[in-house]
Amino acid sequence: MDNSAYYEVVGKTVEQLNNIMNVSLSDRMKDAVKKALGRSVRTKDPLFWHAGMLMVGLVSALECLEKVDDAKEIRDEIVASLEGHVNLWIRKTGGKAGFVDDALAGFALVRAYEITGNEKFREAADAVKTYIGNAGRDAEGAILYNSGRSGNIFVDGIGQVSMFMAACGDDSFDSNKQLRLFYKYGMDEESGLCYHGYELKKADNDDRIAADRNDSSKNGYVSDKKGILCWGRAFGWLIMGASVNAALGKSDEESFSQFKSLCESALKYQRADGGWSWQLQALDGHIDLSATGMIAYALGYAVNNDVFGEADLPDKIRAALKKAEECIYAHSDKGIVLDALSSCDDFAVHYQTYGNNPWGQGAALAALSVIR
Repeated sequence: MDNSAYYEVVGKTVEQLNNIMNVSLSDRMKDAVKKALGRSVRTKDPLFWHAGMLMVGLVSALECLEKVDDAKEIRDEIVASLEGHVNLWIRKTGGKAGFVDDALAGFALVRAYEITGNEKFREAADAVKTYIGNAGRDAEGAILYNSGRSGNIFVDGIGQVSMFMAACGDDSFDSNKQLRLFYKYGMDEESGLCYHGYELKKADNDDRIAADRNDSSKNGYVSDKKGILCWGRAFGWLIMGASVNAALGKSDEESFSQFKSLCESALKYQRADGGWSWQLQALDGHIDLSATGMIAYALGYAVNNDVFGEADLPDKIRAALKKAEECIYAHSDKGIVLDALSSCDDFAVHYQTYGNNPWGQGAALAALSVIR
């Protein structure tokens, strides 16, 4: 493989993290229009998942290049970028996390501390741990995405917090429980694929949901599943969380079996060009490089940590990863990763706009780093 292509992606990811909070006047005006239309706009939180995905990509590259003799300069650039971003976060927030989405950056910070020993990364990760430890939960204990505003459980949040909980080494956190609850309430029973999220309803108060969805009562609750079936990034969040938990020995037998099923679904729905679509089953739909990066990262992370006992599944995954690597480079231009689906405004609100987005850039770099 041409190392220069990989280093170009690393360099552009560093550049994007360094500038993610620098918003031009024209972009601020666009955000004002989007806000007036009720659409989502960029956040003022430096640890939000947009930056968090770039950080995961850079930490993955740091780990990949840790023992590469001629990569010291780029390693130093990565560490400087991560530390500079933490400093920015401290200046803007006083060192306090404020969103469930900060858990993705928290995962990257834990890994950055383990690699570098830089106490600043540990202290930032501890702030995320404090927030997640106090985050609102539903009646079964799943972490709410917007506590106080709704009872919705988003797979985005479950994937991120399960990654962080598994990595941070706090025995009071049960990362596997978060995944088990989503497997219980957020999956399509016929296909085994995930919805974007769900909300618990008391069975005796909302029997209509059970009747309409042929859903049985589970511990007195029925699941009001939300969003389209298997949005690509939703699947990406779930398989990333499951992969990290399996790799770090946090999965029980049932959850590990679910993770293997996710891997098999990923292989089943991989496109001929090596990527994954914006909706997993839509093989003729538009490719999404953010979903592609997330899924490939999860598969590569698991294989690299030798989580599978049987010989055939890792071999199949390695073949799939080779195709995914070729796909990512085919959709990149001078280190800029293209064709990532735009942000999602709500359940089943997916504007079909594709381009270079931080979540695509970071996920693609994370994938390339575990594939190398």
